[in-house]
Formats: sequence, structure tokens, C-alpha cells
Amino acid sequence: MRFFVSYSPFRLCLNMNINHRKCWILQLVFYLCVIYLMAGLSSCASTGSPSGGPKDVSPPIQDTIMSTKNYQKNFKPRQVEFHFNEFVEVKDASKQVLVSPPLTYIPQVKHRGKKVTFTFDEKEILRDNATYTINFGDAIVDFHEGNKLTNFTFVFATGDQLDSLSLEGSVKSALNQEPEVDMVVFLYDHIVDSVVAKEKPFYFAKVDKTGKFTFTNIKSDTFRLFAIKDENLNYLYDLETEKIAFGDSLIILTESMKENFPLIASLPEPPLKIMTTGTKTYGKINILFNKPPGDIQYRVSDPAIMMSSVQVLDSLNLYYHTMADSFYLYIHNDTIKVKPKGRDDFLKKTVMKRTFAGNPTQFLPKDSIVIGFNYPIERIDYEKIRLSDAIGQLEDVNYTISTSKKNLIVKYDWLAGEKYTLSVDSQIVRSIYGVVNDSFGLSFTVLKPEQMASMKVRITDLDSSKSYIIKILKDKTEIYKTKASRVSLTDLVLKNLVPERYNLEIVEDINSNGKWDSGNLWLRQQPERIKLIKGDKLRENWESDFTVSWITGSMAGGEPNTGQSGLQNSTTQKPKKE
Repeated sequence: MRFFVSYSPFRLCLNMNINHRKCWILQLVFYLCVIYLMAGLSSCASTGSPSGGPKDVSPPIQDTIMSTKNYQKNFKPRQVEFHFNEFVEVKDASKQVLVSPPLTYIPQVKHRGKKVTFTFDEKEILRDNATYTINFGDAIVDFHEGNKLTNFTFVFATGDQLDSLSLEGSVKSALNQEPEVDMVVFLYDHIVDSVVAKEKPFYFAKVDKTGKFTFTNIKSDTFRLFAIKDENLNYLYDLETEKIAFGDSLIILTESMKENFPLIASLPEPPLKIMTTGTKTYGKINILFNKPPGDIQYRVSDPAIMMSSVQVLDSLNLYYHTMADSFYLYIHNDTIKVKPKGRDDFLKKTVMKRTFAGNPTQFLPKDSIVIGFNYPIERIDYEKIRLSDAIGQLEDVNYTISTSKKNLIVKYDWLAGEKYTLSVDSQIVRSIYGVVNDSFGLSFTVLKPEQMASMKVRITDLDSSKSYIIKILKDKTEIYKTKASRVSLTDLVLKNLVPERYNLEIVEDINSNGKWDSGNLWLRQQPERIKLIKGDKLRENWESDFTVSWITGSMAGGEPNTGQSGLQNSTTQKPKKE
């Protein structure tokens, strides 16, 4: 700055006796040169990344000389430091960074430049003679490209010995045998069952995306093994919404075990409970339960109120119509006060219409036609419904309303190969709200015998001392169900099927109650084994023979089939016998 003042063009003009016009031009040139020079210096000092060159795909590399030394003994640090070869940051530390044995207080994990620090809370008291493992998961990434330093760990011992044993295993879902990726696995040196609900574990590990887990640097001892989906992140099994898996027996660890310890996870079935209730919309009460409510009973304070119910998964929808200002609903030991609001506005806008727009156009001779509506039906003028074939209108047609009051069911002795047309004029179907339908029609064809398929399924390798539930599924819809008890094999024969793909579900019904049961830790009851076996698509006018082995199929807790599809053809497909 002193240079620019001492040698400014203005002073030079005075010293050299230059006139005013020339002096002004000299000053302009001088300052333009200064600006250009400063811009050049700023460009040279830029810290931006150079353009071009290959993209950095390598994770950060630890500088072990500058970092806190790993695998130390008799070490009780308050802070540990990790230095790297490039700028880094820590992402999602609360979920990624795990310490085993678990800490009482939350530590601080910070990054600055090329350094990451892990600081124990000042109130934290580390256990004596314990080996601690700090696992950063995928939290450490390089600053520019986000390359992850996967499973970076720091290990130290508070005593004079580093534990070195290891244990491996996996966690899968009892329902579909898929990996349970959100589970945390616990090892306890206290071996009573209730310890998982009362104490934090001595060791814990996260499950990876394949369902596998690994414990390292653990001591020689006797352990109890658990896995939970820790919804509240407190390292305790204390919520009924938490999935759990547990080992049947104690693990006596004297050397590193490479064998897989399989755990099967399920959500224990809790007592039925109402979670939320919605009554804001006139004409409908939505009740959400903590599980499917099944055949639940209910009543209202005014018997004159028209009611109908539809269950959808864990919800129960109750439809009503009333002129009362309020009424009470009694359901599952609960009393719900309902104050209908917006009745007039609702009745002006509501329309009675058909909902099952995706009805198939082909049916089997034994099928019923089901036509759904968006609101419960009060009455139908059946005489004004026309069902016709190629000759004319049909008689002796059976029309009924479903128990939910939302479906019209049409039954008739259909003829194979025949085409039918169903016509429903307007104002024939009346809802409980008094609104009526617009006209609609439906055309469909009944399949001929040569257009249908059949299948035979032989299930082998069953335990003759147990019972099994066997279902044939089309997508997720059950089309056939049977039981097999005290037999080593059983045969299923299904005829006159639509030629599509069908799957098989087998449940080992241990308590013979006719349904699948989840696990129960307190009863030492593992979830019942279940197999979901994918079948092949059936062909028209063909009878397919399949053989399924309970032992080699995709059973819960076992390895998935590596061969062909689950329903293995025992013979080639053959034409159906006429």
C-alpha cells in the first residue's frame, strides 16, 4: 500500500510537471494494470480442484503415525484422534458409530480438516479388564467425492489383555426368509432370558445388508445370543413393536467360531389393542389396531343406526348413517363417542359407484361374479338386473349381498365357452346413505375345458409326528387350503384352474391351532417354520405334476434353494386327459 501511495501517478505528475489531461490518462492506465495484476494473483491462489483427470474413487487412508495408536492395552482414553491423507467428514454418526461394550453416555464424534476425534463423555466410566471396539461403520467419507471408509474400527483394552475371539451368524425373517437388515445383535455374559429386557449387552454388532453379523475381539465365556429391531435405540427389548430373534441354547466360546449361528426373527403377537380412531369424516369410523382384529364384535348405543364393517389389514372401517347428533360405539372394551359432522355436505357430494374396475374378463365354471361398490348397500332391485347369454336374458340367477354389504355376488350355472353380459341400470343399487348408482355393464367369457389347467403336487419329507398347513396361492390370494397331520407325504390335486402361476405355502403347525404363530421369548418358543415356494406358470389343457420336499425347500432358517424354481417338475408336463 505504501508503494501505491509513494509512487502514484498523481505524485509523478507533480514531480514531472505533466499537464492535467495527460496525468488523468496515466492514472487510468496505472489502475487498470493494478486490477489485472491482483486478479492474476487471486487466480493463482485459488484452492479449487483442478479440472480434468480421473475421478477419485478411493476411500480416505489413515495416517497411523499421527493417529492414536490402535490395539493398546491398559488404556483408558478420554479422546482418540484419527488423521487421514485427505479432507474428511463424518456422516450420520448417531446411527453408524457403535461402541461395544455399549457406553452409558453419548460420545462426541467430530471432524475438522483431515482429522476425526472421538471423545468420551466426562462422566463415562470404562469397564475394567474389557476390550472396547469403536466401529465407525460407513460414517467416515472423503470430503470431495464422498468415498466411504467402510467398517473402520479402533480397538483397545482397559486391562493387560486384548480379547481376540470372534463369532459369526445371520438373521432372517421367519415369514419370508429375507435378511433382516435393521436388526442389532446382542451378546450377554449374563445368561438369563430376562437380561435382554433389563441390561445393556456386553457386546453388540450390526447386521449387514445380507443379514450377516460378526463379533470380533470378544472374550472366552458363556453367552446368550439375541437380535432385536431396536425401535427406541436404548439397547433393551422393551417395546411390543420390536422384532426379536434368540438362540435356543447357550454359546460356550473358547475359540473363534466361524460356523453360522442362524437367528430367525419375528414380531411377537401382542394382545389386541386399538392404536388410533378416526371419526372426522361423516359416515365412516376408521379404527387402527396393532394387528389384524379378526372377527371382532362391536355394537352402537342406538340400534336403529345402519352399520357395516370392512377389515383392511390392521384397520377396521365402520360405515354408518344416522340423523343423531352423537352416539357411542362399543368395541373391544373401548367406548368411542362419535359426533357426526358434515352430513348434509357429504350427502350432496357422495356418489354410489362400482369400484372393481379390474374385474377379469374370463371366469371358471365354478366362479361367482363379485361386483364391489364404494359404499355399503342398503338394497338392490334384483328384478331390474339383466344377465344374458347369446340367446337372451337368463332366469334363476342367484343374487346376494356380501356380509360387508359392499359387494354384489352373482351365481349361476355357467356353461363352458359361453359369453355372458351383465347389465345394471341406474338407480338399482341404493347405498345406506340413500344415494343410487349410475348404469354399468360387464361382459365375460367362461373358459372351456381345453382352456383350463390342472396340477398335482406331492409334498415329501414331512415329519409324521407333526401337523402342517398347506396353501396354494395365486399372487397373495389363497385359492386352496388343507392340513396334513401325522404323514410323511401328501398329495394335492387341483383341477379346472386358470392357467397362471401358483405358489405354495407350508407352515409347520407345532401347536395344531391351524395358523402360523410367531416366536415368544418368555415361553422359549421359536416362530413356527414356514416355506414360501414359487411355482411355474401352468399351461392350457395341460396337467402338471410337481414334487416338493419339505427338507430341501426354502424353509425358514435354512439356506435358499440354489436349483430351479421351488415347485420342481417330477415329470414333464402332459396334456390333460379328456
